[in-house]
Amino acid sequence: MADRFEILEETSHAPEKVQSKNEDEELNELVEELTIEKKDVKLASQAKEEGNELFKAGRYLDAHDLYSKALRLCPTDDEYAYNKAVYFNNRAACLIHLGRPDEAIEDCTQSITLSPTYVKAYMRRSQAYEKIDKLEEALQDVKKVLKIDPTIPAAIDAEKRLSVQVKEQQEKMKAEMLDKLKGFGNTILGKFGLSTDNFKMVQDPATGSYSINFSQNPTKP
Repeated sequence: MADRFEILEETSHAPEKVQSKNEDEELNELVEELTIEKKDVKLASQAKEEGNELFKAGRYLDAHDLYSKALRLCPTDDEYAYNKAVYFNNRAACLIHLGRPDEAIEDCTQSITLSPTYVKAYMRRSQAYEKIDKLEEALQDVKKVLKIDPTIPAAIDAEKRLSVQVKEQQEKMKAEMLDKLKGFGNTILGKFGLSTDNFKMVQDPATGSYSINFSQNPTKP
């Protein structure tokens, strides 16, 4: 009987021993994963710091590669989103210096997605938009910065400067469009013995809207 009870005792405890072993293995794997994660975070930070030194030295391509390395090493967990936002933004700075503003815009957009209140990414994207003459987009980004923090001097100055440039650009585009329409209009109106000189656009100072006046003899006072 003793042997029987001993066998039952061993049988009843066997699953618990297996479960305990499995739990230990899972715990060890978790610890290993956490250790690797912390190691990767540290290595990513080191790559970023090395990239910063190279950037200061004007070695933008080498710095770009190190920021890319930091992005590869950095874990994808939400708690490291800001880290990745910084790496994307720093790489964008390299891309601007390397004459690749379109790619810089993409990196800044990634940075903003990861950290929506990261003003440096908005400012850098604004700078990249200027490089490709997208002044309205550049101005929009500066305005977003001022919504987040209205005291940033660089953003305040940029808004004033870009507002003037955007207005000038819009006026230039409007003049070019009117010239094209005038050329097209003269082609059509010429068939009827008329030209666009017979029509004069008059702006209402109160509303800013335009009306068109017709003159049979435009050259006469």
